[in-house]
Amino acid sequence: MRIKVFLITTVVLMSFCGLVNANTLSNWGPTGLSEIPTADVLDFGVAVAPNIGFYGEDTLVRIPITLGLGIGAEIGVTGLSLPSSSDLIPIIHAKLNVIEEKPLLPGLSIGGLFDVNNAIGGTSFYVVLSKALGNLKGHIGIGSGIYESIFGALEFKLTDNIDLLGFYKSEQFGVALNINVLSFLNATITYHEGLILQVGANISL
Repeated sequence: MRIKVFLITTVVLMSFCGLVNANTLSNWGPTGLSEIPTADVLDFGVAVAPNIGFYGEDTLVRIPITLGLGIGAEIGVTGLSLPSSSDLIPIIHAKLNVIEEKPLLPGLSIGGLFDVNNAIGGTSFYVVLSKALGNLKGHIGIGSGIYESIFGALEFKLTDNIDLLGFYKSEQFGVALNINVLSFLNATITYHEGLILQVGANISL
């Protein structure tokens, strides 16, 4: 019920705010693809991406809200609901774009998830590179915590509104399909240790 109210409120807010091109947040909050962050950062605006993951008999609900500062940085908070609790546990996240992506140069960002309640095993840090080449874009990074060891992804633009991606994180491969439903709204279906459904929306400020 709480998730329904959140989604309806989000759609209503979108109708009164300026729209921007759809940006995808990772399921954990930072701008990214499904379960991994990328070197991209949110422009000056706000994005939300409620998602629910089905892992056998357990479900994991995450509701990230991210604020793009317009200076190559973003901050936000993700409300996490664990199977053992109906409360939303806050996890703070932040990312800084150190090198902007250029025609011959990949983008480089550093960031972290700050788990003050130790809900996911403590704070996670990461460094990630991203580079586009035609309809293909690659991402590779290394981190700690939930981003332990190496992670990466390849995304392929099937059409102007549909992206197919394969990724590697937590020593597991995953696949996802991202669909830009409207200029400010997208939906992602992921399989990575379980089925994950996400709806994302963002507005300019």
